[in-house]
Amino acid sequence: MRLILGLLSVLPFPAQHMGSGDSVQPRDTVSVIDSVTPALPAGVDVDIVGSDTFVRVRSDGHDVMVTGYKNEPYMHITTKGEVFVNDGSQTTLINGNRYGNVDTSSFVESPTPVWRKIGTNGTAMWHDHRVHWMSPKRPAPIDTVGTVLEWKVSMSVDGVATTVAGTLFLREKSSVLWWLAGFAALLCAVVLSGRRRKEFFALTFLMSMVGVVVGAIQYVGLPDGARITPLILMFSSGAAVVAATSMFMQRRGHASQHIAVSLNAGAGATLVVCGWLCADQVRAAYVPGIDQEWLVRMLIPALLGIGFVATIDGVTRIMRGSTD
Repeated sequence: MRLILGLLSVLPFPAQHMGSGDSVQPRDTVSVIDSVTPALPAGVDVDIVGSDTFVRVRSDGHDVMVTGYKNEPYMHITTKGEVFVNDGSQTTLINGNRYGNVDTSSFVESPTPVWRKIGTNGTAMWHDHRVHWMSPKRPAPIDTVGTVLEWKVSMSVDGVATTVAGTLFLREKSSVLWWLAGFAALLCAVVLSGRRRKEFFALTFLMSMVGVVVGAIQYVGLPDGARITPLILMFSSGAAVVAATSMFMQRRGHASQHIAVSLNAGAGATLVVCGWLCADQVRAAYVPGIDQEWLVRMLIPALLGIGFVATIDGVTRIMRGSTD
């Protein structure tokens, strides 16, 4: 029963998909805007969101018309900040999937725009196949600086034809040495688990809280519509609640020690699941939603290391019937 109690705490929150249908993910390609010709007027800005996932245009008091893959009207921002997408454009349909894997056989393109309002804040953000690599396979760069392709997106700003030009690059994966943070955390947890039980339980809680902070920073670092499921935030929050409860039970005396050990094991298992689900962020060149990428690269191995020790410690002690 105690073991089941500990394992049940691995699922503090159900994971649900959040954000767009084609979410920002850690990857090794990045799109960079090289030029905008002619220069944009004050109040209009264009950038890339999520490494190479979205093109975003923000406009304040200007009329912006983005053209699709056939130079048809695709996205429109009015001077009042209203944002419209053309449902009569095949570009709208194709952009629903990162690799364009959609059935277009029954689609009938409209000769006139079929506008649908999607916003009122003057911001248009869309997935654009022109700015990324159209295959899940790793691309081969064409030069020594990692160039994959050069791209252009056309639009008009207050009736002036404008071209946004950029380059897609392949970046090297980060170093495997980041995993040493997990090894160091594991050794620290092993020492504490054998000698200083209160500090060991506190370490599990502290690591969970660090995950909550870093996960929150990562989540708010992306705009609405581009946010991925906040796995680090969700699982770390769950682990923190369970770890805090285990610390409380530990202080209640000997009769509650078995429950405390079970809960700490559950918190550790939650951290392990979190680290396992997010492990690709350690090696990817781009980490979603956070500029201080080293925080995530150190956090995830540490979550795995401490979580692994907490889980094994709890399971072995429960099976032996010992909490000392």
